[in-house]
Amino acid sequence: MNAMNVLGDSRNKRGTRLLYLGRWIAICWAVFQIYNACLGFFDQMVFLPIHVGAAMAVVFCTFPIKKDVPKERTWLLDLILCFISLSIPAYVILNLYRITTRMTFVDSVNSMDVFFGLCLVVLLIEASRRAAGIAFTTVGVVFIAYFFLGPLIPSGFLNHRGITFERFCELQLLSLNGIFSLPIRVSAEVVFYFILFGAFLEQSGGGQMFNDIAYSVTGRLRGGAAKASVISSALFGMISGSAVANVVVDGIFTIPLMKKTGFSPTFSSAVEATASTGGQIMPPVMGAGAFLMAQILGIPYAKIVVAAAIPAVLYYVSLYFTVDLKALKEGIRAIPKENMPDVKGGLFKRGHLLIPLVVLVWAILTGYTIYTAALYAIGATVIVSLVSKITRMNIKKILEAMDSGAKQASSIAVPSAMAGIIVGVVVHSGLSLKFSGLVIGLSANILPLALFWVMIACLILGMGMPTSAAYIIAATLLAPALIGMGIEPLAAHLFIFYFAVISMITPPVAMAAYAAAAIGKCSMWLTGLEAFKMSLGCFLIPFVFVYNTSMLCRGPIIEILWVSMTAAVGVYILATANIGYWRTSLKPWERIISGIAAISLIIPIKVFDIIGLTIIILLFFVQRRRSVQASLGHGLVVKPPSKISTAGIERK
Repeated sequence: MNAMNVLGDSRNKRGTRLLYLGRWIAICWAVFQIYNACLGFFDQMVFLPIHVGAAMAVVFCTFPIKKDVPKERTWLLDLILCFISLSIPAYVILNLYRITTRMTFVDSVNSMDVFFGLCLVVLLIEASRRAAGIAFTTVGVVFIAYFFLGPLIPSGFLNHRGITFERFCELQLLSLNGIFSLPIRVSAEVVFYFILFGAFLEQSGGGQMFNDIAYSVTGRLRGGAAKASVISSALFGMISGSAVANVVVDGIFTIPLMKKTGFSPTFSSAVEATASTGGQIMPPVMGAGAFLMAQILGIPYAKIVVAAAIPAVLYYVSLYFTVDLKALKEGIRAIPKENMPDVKGGLFKRGHLLIPLVVLVWAILTGYTIYTAALYAIGATVIVSLVSKITRMNIKKILEAMDSGAKQASSIAVPSAMAGIIVGVVVHSGLSLKFSGLVIGLSANILPLALFWVMIACLILGMGMPTSAAYIIAATLLAPALIGMGIEPLAAHLFIFYFAVISMITPPVAMAAYAAAAIGKCSMWLTGLEAFKMSLGCFLIPFVFVYNTSMLCRGPIIEILWVSMTAAVGVYILATANIGYWRTSLKPWERIISGIAAISLIIPIKVFDIIGLTIIILLFFVQRRRSVQASLGHGLVVKPPSKISTAGIERK
């Protein structure tokens, strides 16, 4: 029995040591990335393999082979996989001169090239399974199989010449057209630094600062807890760029407080999931897909930030209205004083952490490179944190930020590398051109129908893979078709990116909603459906900016203001139809009329705007008359939230 205990303790120590090894690999990786940005400027055939190799090593050291299998049972296998992951960039560096002077698909490859190329692909598939899930990995494996089996497919839509095994390994290991193509370049040169900035800001107390700001603005309003969730998630989402990460960090504070003030667990979780998802489209730091977009279109990232601003604000305006009307309908009041955090004290202690965000925005808008802007923001975070003892970052916190940031970055880098394989297959097989023809054929060259099919494709892709991967695949396959039908390239790519983001709250696979449901301890399926209902207005916004780029801040200022104002009124009226309440409860026919009016206002055509405004005015007087009759006949009765004390709390 003692021998078994000793063996168990030995395994536990080995599992712990493996996690410790992963921590130091992550820190060294972060140091290497910072060095490269500041002083290094390594050749891409050095920088990118190290980025991928380090990301896979971190994944093998920290992610379990299965959720219910502890690292202690698989430590030896994981250690071997980690070692091979690091040996791949070492092999590339040792053969750097030969690799950089050879001609792809012309010069021959040797057996070691094939061996390490095969190792890279196999390890990437396993790392992707652990970090991104089985659905996305299956898509990647299917595309790899398609690369080889293309010649066996009968002549038609999917047939292509195929590729030999040796040339496939060459493409992935020895060129910048496979794994080391655009997706991983964006991950290495841009996304990593923004994730690292988010980790530094979080370690210094930035996440709590965002909560303090949100509670100071909304805490004393009706439904203040849910409104605080909307605002804090928008603020934190600007630096995290990840819906699930936003839910996990912000939701542990906001969801319990929403439940405590009277919102149902399902509604509370759905609010947090929807608000956190919007962080990926919220400037100044959007999701990784936005950086990919800038590289694909060859335009400054600042232009994408400006174009995305109004749609992002409308997204949160729609959600805020939904929460407000729900609180009004249910009689949910402000956050009780005993549950309010020390907002003033928190802002006084952490308010200076807003300076790094100001530095970030300034650097982006003044034309600095994206990674330079992120590095300035990281440096500013460390410096301003020294102002207060509660935010001060010592060596330990800096190392923890590097560790946390690199581990989060590995969850982006590995899927990005896998997406590189998929993009390579799509390009080399000619599938992108074939898909463009397919979309145009299915839509009969009718733009609204083409947009609908592209939307469905983006939602399906996004259900099973990270947003950035869904975007790059959809953009490669579908964006050329939309551009070919006359849509401005930026509008086409934003349309695709927007729906790749919304897929995180679209059933049946809504990852952000599922993460929120776990915190709220409620049904994942019902939470996903509730989040989907909340985001209905957001489904219309991309169609608007495709037809009228004024919403992307293009054109005369009067037109921009008019489109923005009518769309804002439209999402508010759509929220009334969704909740079934305005000045008083809406009857079924009134909800239908409200929905029609909302859609009329959101459609960027003046005639429809007039129709929508007319319907709203008529509905307002109907609601007002019923509200007055109810007040005279029964008195104004407000239902207090259950299970909390409402003494001394003022309603909005």
